[in-house]
Amino acid sequence: MSPLARLSLIAALPMLLAACSSDPPANVDAGTADASAGGLVVVTTLGPVRGAVRDDVAHFYGIPFAAPPVGARRWRAPDPAVAWTATRDATRKGAACPQPEGFFLAGSDASEDCLFLNVWRPPAATTGRLPVMVFIHGGGFNSGTANDEQFDGTALALRGVVVVNFNYRLSQLGFLAHTALVAEDAAHHASGNYGLMDQQAALRWVRDNAAAFGGDPGNVTLFGESAGGISVCAHLTSPLSAGLFHRAISQSGPCSYTITPLRDEDARAPVQSAVSQGRLFAQALRCDAAPDVAACMRSRTVEEVLTAAPRLTELERFGARYQPIVDGYVLPEPPWTALRAGRFNRVPFITGSNQDEGTVFTTDLEIPDEAAFRDAVRRLVPDHVDEVLRLYPLSAFPSAHAAFTTFAGDAAFGCASRAQARLVAATGTPAYQYYFSRLNPGERALGLGVYHSSEIAYVFGRFTGLLVRAAPDAAVSDAMGSAWVRFATSGDPNAPGASTWPAFTAANDTYLEFGDTIRTATGLRRERCDALEAWIDPP
Repeated sequence: MSPLARLSLIAALPMLLAACSSDPPANVDAGTADASAGGLVVVTTLGPVRGAVRDDVAHFYGIPFAAPPVGARRWRAPDPAVAWTATRDATRKGAACPQPEGFFLAGSDASEDCLFLNVWRPPAATTGRLPVMVFIHGGGFNSGTANDEQFDGTALALRGVVVVNFNYRLSQLGFLAHTALVAEDAAHHASGNYGLMDQQAALRWVRDNAAAFGGDPGNVTLFGESAGGISVCAHLTSPLSAGLFHRAISQSGPCSYTITPLRDEDARAPVQSAVSQGRLFAQALRCDAAPDVAACMRSRTVEEVLTAAPRLTELERFGARYQPIVDGYVLPEPPWTALRAGRFNRVPFITGSNQDEGTVFTTDLEIPDEAAFRDAVRRLVPDHVDEVLRLYPLSAFPSAHAAFTTFAGDAAFGCASRAQARLVAATGTPAYQYYFSRLNPGERALGLGVYHSSEIAYVFGRFTGLLVRAAPDAAVSDAMGSAWVRFATSGDPNAPGASTWPAFTAANDTYLEFGDTIRTATGLRRERCDALEAWIDPP
């Protein structure tokens, strides 16, 4: 496994972050206001849905894009949702997908019947085919939901796009592989990427239904943060995703992230194969000796599945976790390998990272001095300890912990982002790099700096919790939201009067900084990133 891929294990830690009514009147076309119902009715390929209007934006919540992955459908590719005839209420969000105890959503807030999506579209008066922006939430592939208020698409929709987000299966339910599941897949002999296949099912729903909501199915931008950004990388390199999107944005989503090999013979130390961890999982459920192992595992409750060993902390010992898998079907090869070889869906690409990516992942680490710093670095890149000490001298940081945190953030996110911009640009595909450095005044006291995921509020224009929308923050949010929408519209984030954002090339090494000032610059952490990139070998 490559040193940078080993470092990207850091990114996989837990990320901090239908009722029916009457049939539509005969004279109500898709997208036409239904005044008598106080909402909107849109006719999808599966049936009509009624949304509502808030803040001048029509929203449609809890639309099923696939059949419930329950019973015999657990650990299978998603099936199409069952069509309906009566108008479906789409004013309430559907259940979140189940996730392990200790994460953001557990228990009553989640259900295995969770494959729902949400849509926001501009005012009904808007005509024409609008760009479509499809967001994938993060959470380390183990937590999160599209229902989170920080992902509300209202502000983006007001800029003139249709916004879609969705749930996908997580953790053991979304990324479990086992030889019994491989045997069931006679066509592809694969298992484990159910969460990614859910994402692809959502993209197919967008392809088939975007026009009904005023969107252009031929102009879809896929964007995501953290595990959502890593998912974007997966779709960039998955043959099954080809043609389902036309632009891509990866926010703090390293394409160099370590992807689990499916089979034992493909595993490289210290990574354990997906089927090997699946065997441990079946043993924990007392299904390993059952006549039908798959049926036995499916008979267990969601709670039993999510609490069965190997748990995340146990998987860490092997450098493995429930995450996307190189299964030879959804992912024929690791995304990093595919990018290096130029084997990817060549669409315009934005990639970037935040100033203090590492802080939320290292808060519990004890690194009091140089000896501890060396030991922490040695566990990740044993052949480069002295070079890391040269690039991150303790004298330049307030503490050894701060030095390691900066190193970890650069390696797992910042330098990986620059590297993937370089690989995409090398094929002649437009690539743009950003750097987010605006510290929100409401979060200054947290001591996390411009942490991993802090740019989300600015992209979506959603300032909740401790976040303050001061004038500088409003300006940064307006700049990011506008750039994202321009990119979704044309594949180019630039516009007359806006900050100049040159496309990245290896020669210009350029990026746009969204911070206290919005500026174009070059050579982001160049010396450090040049060194870290030189350590990459095929994963």
